[in-house]
Amino acid sequence: MIIADVRYALFSQVRPYLSLIVTPIQEVVNMPKKIFYWAGEHLESREGLVKENQELLAEILVLRSKQQRLESLQAENVRLRELLDASQRVDEKIVMAEVIGFDQNAYSHRIMIDKGFSSGAYVGQPVLDATGVLGQVIETAAYSSRVLLIADASHFVPVQLARTGFRGILKGTGDLKRMELLSVPRSIDIKKGDVLTTSGLDKRFPRGYPVGVVKSVRLPAGQSYADVDVVPLAQLGRSRHVMLIEKSGVSRQ
Repeated sequence: MIIADVRYALFSQVRPYLSLIVTPIQEVVNMPKKIFYWAGEHLESREGLVKENQELLAEILVLRSKQQRLESLQAENVRLRELLDASQRVDEKIVMAEVIGFDQNAYSHRIMIDKGFSSGAYVGQPVLDATGVLGQVIETAAYSSRVLLIADASHFVPVQLARTGFRGILKGTGDLKRMELLSVPRSIDIKKGDVLTTSGLDKRFPRGYPVGVVKSVRLPAGQSYADVDVVPLAQLGRSRHVMLIEKSGVSRQ
């Protein structure tokens, strides 16, 4: 039949109809092969997309890390410029220091700096940052010192009201964002926003350095003194670079 068809084209008229019958059978036979190829291509494409997605996520994390580092460096650069500007306004001799540690005790606010008695640091030495009085040195070693922050509950600073000249004692409360001005008579002219500076009466903190700003003034009924809350101006707990102030005649006990 095949030879006859080749020589005499016996099935030329029937062949189109036969192909209609055979084609579905061929499709069914080839279906597993097509499915196999399609699944392979699909899985390969999906694996490629997953891998590419993972690479993009990793790249995003790296870029975010670099951005955060850049922002951190920019912020530190701003703080250093502020500290440099502040140091130029200080009349006394200064030594720059870096904070290298802090107390873990929630009720004791102390930091460690990288300057000790080999650099001239001494107990009682005033410590400032770019915005105000930070505290004082309470312990020294050869290459480090411990500083008691003004917000510590055991710390007291003689201050003066910049606007009126009223003098008082500013006490820490253990809260880095709040201090108390002690023994303020009800009759004293003091209001929110007033700036308090060091008075210099303790012969330890030089006069005129900013310490805090009045946050609130309350006049409780039946009391002779006002309750005055003060917010420290120094960046307590956040400053990384500080200044040690040395004034001639300051006690080194």
